[in-house]
Amino acid sequence: MAFFSRSLLAAAITFSSFSSYATLEKKQCDVELSHGLIITDDVIRIVDKGQTRVQINNDNQLFIRGYWVDLSPEESKVVEQFSRGIRQTVPELVDLATDGVNLGLSAIEQVVEGMSDKEPEVLKTQLQYVERALMDKFKRGDDFFFIAPQSLSKIDDFFTKEISQKIHSAVHGSLGAILVSLGDAFKSREGNIEDRINDMGQRMDIISKEIDKSLQKKAEQLEMKASEYCECLNSLDVTESRLQQMVPGMADFDLVQIKS
Repeated sequence: MAFFSRSLLAAAITFSSFSSYATLEKKQCDVELSHGLIITDDVIRIVDKGQTRVQINNDNQLFIRGYWVDLSPEESKVVEQFSRGIRQTVPELVDLATDGVNLGLSAIEQVVEGMSDKEPEVLKTQLQYVERALMDKFKRGDDFFFIAPQSLSKIDDFFTKEISQKIHSAVHGSLGAILVSLGDAFKSREGNIEDRINDMGQRMDIISKEIDKSLQKKAEQLEMKASEYCECLNSLDVTESRLQQMVPGMADFDLVQIKS
């Protein structure tokens, strides 16, 4: 079984590449969203602890804590600027953050398929953790976008560190189950054990490289967008400040915070 152990070790080393990303030069843009946002075609909701605190309908109707605010024409114009500023930035950010990740998770399931009689339960559980971590930060449906409160300057770290480490754990967690399955096959002389081990190592090597490239590309895309997001969000912060001066109730739910 020495060959078997060496092959599993090689597969584990291959997957250590998940956490070996080149350090990207970060642009200084320390912007935070202090509340969550849910955006649909007609409505923007600023949420806190699952409750809608501010709602903007059709870019021109404002509700604070569920109460409609009677706006002057000038105030309506600023509300519209604020609403459109959010729409110009957040949906694109959520799209960029979520695109491709589910494909990567499916690829991991495929690489395990065929190496054991059934998909290890630990893999399902770990991949659920990955999906939950992503959806806690970004979520996209057929008719809505969601982004959680967070520092936008650290989005790329979320993928190159947190998500990659969770995927790393998912794969390593499944190796034990694969080992048991292959060991059972060896004992019962079902098939050629060495061929199956070689196939496992090759498939894991291919898929790890593809996922590695996918996550690295996403981090680079987010890094390239950092300057653009920073400019948009700085402009949005200026608009929000004007709105807070006109409608003091908005100051209780300061959405965009520039830290630097």
